[in-house]
Amino acid sequence: MIGAFRDVSFIAIAIGFTAVNCMAADIPSFWRKTMTNDPATNWFLSEAMKPLPNKNAEILRIYKLGGVFGSMCAGARIDKAVGNAFLKTSGYSGITGKEYEDAAFLADDQFRYFDFRTLAHLCAGSDYMFGPQGHLIPNLIKGAKGEPNISYDRTNPYIRLPSISTAPHPR
Repeated sequence: MIGAFRDVSFIAIAIGFTAVNCMAADIPSFWRKTMTNDPATNWFLSEAMKPLPNKNAEILRIYKLGGVFGSMCAGARIDKAVGNAFLKTSGYSGITGKEYEDAAFLADDQFRYFDFRTLAHLCAGSDYMFGPQGHLIPNLIKGAKGEPNISYDRTNPYIRLPSISTAPHPR
């Protein structure tokens, strides 16, 4: 009986180790050293922190970034109260008509070549942008584990994101 228990525990450990290795294999190991919460070492994070010259486009870009983090980063949850407060104080509801279309075009341009590597690095920097001391919207994202919740596809690393102009938004 003890031998059978030992065999079962060995199998469970081996399966657990294999599962962890499979998850770790989703992200190439040479990316991991730059997947930090520091823009000095995470180029993708530093690029995401650069403000757009158009204030309205910047509001829409931050809104879209928050949605990407909330839906594509493992364990991430959006605090809707914080998000709604940002939308009210930022002037989001005042962006209408041609002004909205122009701002949406500029903000969407930032996500034109969005791929898994970008997502992985941005998920790693989620606390820097949206965590407790977030530099864009503090406390918007909670529980992020710093990795994407989707698998890496080497044959097609690009991720299609919906356009800001066609996605439903609160008004």
